[in-house]
Amino acid sequence: MMKPYFFCERCKDKHELNNNVNCTYSKNQVDWVNYMSFEKCPACESSHFYIQKDFNKILGCGIIILGIIFVPITYGLSLAIVALIDWLIYNQVPDSIVCYKCKGEFFGIESIPKKILPFDHHIAEIYEEPS
Repeated sequence: MMKPYFFCERCKDKHELNNNVNCTYSKNQVDWVNYMSFEKCPACESSHFYIQKDFNKILGCGIIILGIIFVPITYGLSLAIVALIDWLIYNQVPDSIVCYKCKGEFFGIESIPKKILPFDHHIAEIYEEPS
């Protein structure tokens, strides 16, 4: 079983979710266990989180591209195979929790609160930085 940890997108470091975590960017550097209720992010104190699958996006795109390449040879059967592979991976890969504001990721969380929903573009727009 994997211990829960937080990957801070700002300092690019992995922090175990226990007491006395030292992150140069987090405002609260002590006792991150209190943040396991996901009321506020330990790094930026935002209150908005979303769920995503903990899977390498580049690998996922590579699998789909392979399926597309083989469409002419397999008469489209490769797309069904890719869909099956995608479904199998989706059911096996654990979820992670991501903060909308700082993009910090929480991994190894066993029970994700029901209040944390999948990604929502409307909430993401609130935290989008103007270009």
